[in-house]
Amino acid sequence: MAYSKPLAIVVASVGKLPYAGISLYYLHQIIGLQDLGYEVHYAERVNRPDECYNPVSGISSDDPSFALDYLERVLGEYGIAPARFSFIDRENRCHGSGWEGLRTALRSADFVLTVADPTWFEELELCPRRMFIDADPLFTQVAMETKSGTRAIAPQHYQTLFSYCTRFGKTDCTVPPGGRTWFASRPSVATRIWTPAPPDSRLPLTGLMHWAAGSEVIWDGVAYGHKDREFQNFLDLPSYGGGPFVLAVGGRRAPRDLLSQRGWQLADPLEQTGTIENYRRFIAGSRADLGIAKHAYVASRCGWFSDRATCFLASGRPVLHQDTGFRDWLPEGPGVLSFANLEELREAIHRLDLDYAQHARAARAVAQEYFEATRIAGEMLDVAGLR
Repeated sequence: MAYSKPLAIVVASVGKLPYAGISLYYLHQIIGLQDLGYEVHYAERVNRPDECYNPVSGISSDDPSFALDYLERVLGEYGIAPARFSFIDRENRCHGSGWEGLRTALRSADFVLTVADPTWFEELELCPRRMFIDADPLFTQVAMETKSGTRAIAPQHYQTLFSYCTRFGKTDCTVPPGGRTWFASRPSVATRIWTPAPPDSRLPLTGLMHWAAGSEVIWDGVAYGHKDREFQNFLDLPSYGGGPFVLAVGGRRAPRDLLSQRGWQLADPLEQTGTIENYRRFIAGSRADLGIAKHAYVASRCGWFSDRATCFLASGRPVLHQDTGFRDWLPEGPGVLSFANLEELREAIHRLDLDYAQHARAARAVAQEYFEATRIAGEMLDVAGLR
C-alpha cells in the first residue's frame, strides 16, 4: 500500500470503549498528527478477556462486532478507512487492514505512538521508533516498580515514554520512575473540531466521572485511591449554593441515593457520552466543568490535568479543576480556576460568576495556548528526536 505522506501508527482503544469522551481523547491525538502532515494508520488490540464493551447490550465480551462498526463509522469521519485501521481480536484475527496490511504499515511508518492503552504485540517491533503516553500517573509507574500486569510490561518495549505526571523530580511528587526516564506531556485537544458555545451563566455546573475505576494501590506505605475518595470532601457542595450542580457519575459503587439527598442532580453518564453529538451537547449545556481528580493524582502531586477539561475549554466553557500540582505549568486565571478543598471550590465558583463572560472567552484561548493538538504532538516528536 502506497502512502503519500509520512506515516504514523497510533495504537489506542477507541473500539473497545466506545464512549464519546474516550474516543475524542484519542481522536485529538490522531488529528494533531494529521495536521502536522502525517497519514495515520490506527491499530487496536484486545489484550484481556471481555474487553469489548457493547453499550447497546451493556455487556463486555470478546465479540468485536460493535467495536468494528464503531471504528468504521468514527474513524471514517477523520479520513481513516477500514484499510487504514487494524483491530486485533481475542483470537488474534486482524480486522480492517488484515495482518499483511498492518505489517506493511509498520514497516513503512516513521513511528508508533501508543496512547494510554498498555498494548504490546510482537509485530510492533517492525517499526523501530516507538513512543508511549501514560495517562494514569502513579498507577502505571507503581505497576512497573512492582512488575504487576500489562501496565508493567507494555511500556518497556517503547524507547520514549511520556506521562501526564508533569512533576517528576519535584520534592513533593511521590510518583516513582518505574525504572525508566519519563518526559512530561499533557492531554491535547484539536480546537478546530470544537465550536465555542455562547456563554450562559444560568447553566448548571457539571461533573462527569467514574466513581471508582479500580482498586487502590499501595506505594511506599501509602494507599492511593480513586475519585470516590476525593469526592467525599466535596459531597456537601450543593448546600452552599452556587448551583445547580449536575453530576453524570458512572460505576456500580456510586452512591446515587446519597448524592441526590445532598442536592446533586444526577444525569445518565451513558446517555451523555453515548455519542459525540450527545457529549458536545452536554458540554454546551454546562456553565463550567467541575473536575474532581483521582485521589492518587492529588496525593502524589503529579501535576495531572483532565483530558475532559480540555474539551470544555475548546468549547468556550471554563474549568474548575482540583489542584494536582498543575499550577506549576498552567497559571491560574480566566478560564481555569483551581481548588484544593471545599472552601477554595466555593470561592472559585464565586470568582467564576463575578465575570462569567470573561472566563468563557478566555477558556478557548487557554485550550489553544496550552493544549492544542498540533503543538503537543510536535513537542513529543521533538523530544523523541523524530523531526
